[in-house]
Amino acid sequence: MYKINIKKLIITLTSVLAFSVSSASADGHIKYSVTADNVSEYADMLTPGMINMFAAYPDTFRMDVYESGGRCTMDSSIMAISQSNGTMINDNEGLELPNMGQIPFPDPSHAQHFVWNYRMFAGSVSAVDRVQTSARVTADGTITTGQQETTISFPPNPNTKTMYADKNIFALFMQKNLGPPRTAGTVTLVHDFIDSYVQPRKAWQYNPATRRVRRAPDISYDSLTAAGGGIQTIDSYGGFNGAQDKYDWSYEGMKKMIVPNNNDMLADSTLENTFVPNHPNPDVVRFEEMDVHIVHAQLKPGQRHLYASRTFYFMDGNPGMLLYHDMYDGNLDLMRASFQTTVQGNMGGSGLEDTTCNPQGEYTFDFATRTYVGTNLFGPAMQPRGAIYNGEEKAVSFYTPDGLRRYAR
Repeated sequence: MYKINIKKLIITLTSVLAFSVSSASADGHIKYSVTADNVSEYADMLTPGMINMFAAYPDTFRMDVYESGGRCTMDSSIMAISQSNGTMINDNEGLELPNMGQIPFPDPSHAQHFVWNYRMFAGSVSAVDRVQTSARVTADGTITTGQQETTISFPPNPNTKTMYADKNIFALFMQKNLGPPRTAGTVTLVHDFIDSYVQPRKAWQYNPATRRVRRAPDISYDSLTAAGGGIQTIDSYGGFNGAQDKYDWSYEGMKKMIVPNNNDMLADSTLENTFVPNHPNPDVVRFEEMDVHIVHAQLKPGQRHLYASRTFYFMDGNPGMLLYHDMYDGNLDLMRASFQTTVQGNMGGSGLEDTTCNPQGEYTFDFATRTYVGTNLFGPAMQPRGAIYNGEEKAVSFYTPDGLRRYAR
């Protein structure tokens, strides 16, 4: 665990700032760079997780900050029906919405409103078909890569053509692991529900060694993901993924912060160029100054979870973008940190409006092992074929245990 000694980082007012300022606009020029030498100048604009990255990797970690490259948007058809807030029900584990498929809380006023907006953001498309990449980098620089063929349908989307009897279904998810070899052939089927109080997540898994399909009740909370290299939990996959019931939630306010955004360079970069030791190559990661909403989650008394405390950072003005996630252990020491990068539009795929926000990848750092992983990676240089959004929807029978068995074989 690397902790910051603030006294060592303080730079006097008479010190020369260790960054170069340009008159750059959004044409791709760097406005300034944050390094271990000047991080204290920007500490109020950084998450504890990112500050800790400078302490852990002072010689290599850097944040290049650019002028704004423009704001991405939600799908226009979703925005059109998102005119008024819904209502949280069943201990805030369920929703009642004026319009099915809308952003739940276009005017958020509660900590969990931001979480619900993020969770339901995926439903801004009716279907996803893509092969995504993952990469794990250990302390000695060893890289292990994997790929996951992923098919998802979102029944609440107003453009969904397939009829589903259960109106509580939020997402139907099928994922086949293509590699690395130790997980290749494993296939996971998940039924996710809007109201997990009424119906918790259901999951099944096909094991290629036994050629059998079994229920998988542990695909939730702090169980580990297959693609996350042993440092990513199910409910931190994609930023936050799952039920909210184990935590007390509080809203900590809004502030201007340095955040990853408009990361076309990263999406265009090759795996070899991106995944250098310790952290992604700073030359291809773009940061900007943006307003961010801060939401804190504290584990409830009597509940158990690997993370006793968590802090989430949501982009202002775009309810679907979670930019940072800091994770603390039972001693409230910073255990892991992650950031999620965004692009606008399809990035080599098809089916989205040009300005629609699209998460490009999630990068999770474990400070004890000095290991990091990148998951949900896509882009021209990181996927074998372009992602298809809002394309052909799978039949209901595809997302059943029998469908899982047929697909796996």
